[in-house]
Amino acid sequence: MAKKLVSEKDVETLVCGGNFYMDGSIILTPGAKDFLRNKGVTIVYGAKPERSEEDQLEATVAALLKKEYGITDEAQVKAVSGKVVEIIKENA
Repeated sequence: MAKKLVSEKDVETLVCGGNFYMDGSIILTPGAKDFLRNKGVTIVYGAKPERSEEDQLEATVAALLKKEYGITDEAQVKAVSGKVVEIIKENA
């Protein structure tokens, strides 16, 4: 099994509910570890629990807002990503 190197720029998209789940296929860079520690994210050793499609969509939108648009205010990211999911659900 090939290992995946996860850097600081990629680690944020993999955070799930304030936890970062690390199985045997992931290697974190020192910068990624520092990022997680500074954000108060807990590193959990083991498989990540399954997330609902809605949770996955919200996480993807949040990562896009942060990475592509530079929005870093957590309250604003949560509000916008929640609203996007709500609109999608209404129109599905």
